[in-house]
Amino acid sequence: MGIPDLVGLKLQDALQILEKSGLCTTPRIVRYFPPASKGLKQGYNLEERVIRQRIVEDGQIELVVSSFRHCPLDFESYKPVHEEEG
Repeated sequence: MGIPDLVGLKLQDALQILEKSGLCTTPRIVRYFPPASKGLKQGYNLEERVIRQRIVEDGQIELVVSSFRHCPLDFESYKPVHEEEG
C-alpha cells in the first residue's frame, strides 16, 4: 500500500490520514521557518501545513511543515481598489 499524498494538508489532517491508512510508524515532523515568518505571532490564526513529504531512513515518513496565516474569507475586504469610471 502506498503512502497518501499529504502535501498541502493541515498537519492535524495529515496525521489523521496517516493513522487511518494503517501505517504504524510515527512520522518525523520538521518545522520550516522561512525568513518572512519572523513577524508572525503565534496567536494570529496560524495553521501548520505539510509542504513536503518523503521517506527517510528505515522507511520512516518525514513531513516538513510550515506555518501559514489562516484568513477566513471576508467579502468586505475584497472591495475593488479603483471605482469604475463611467
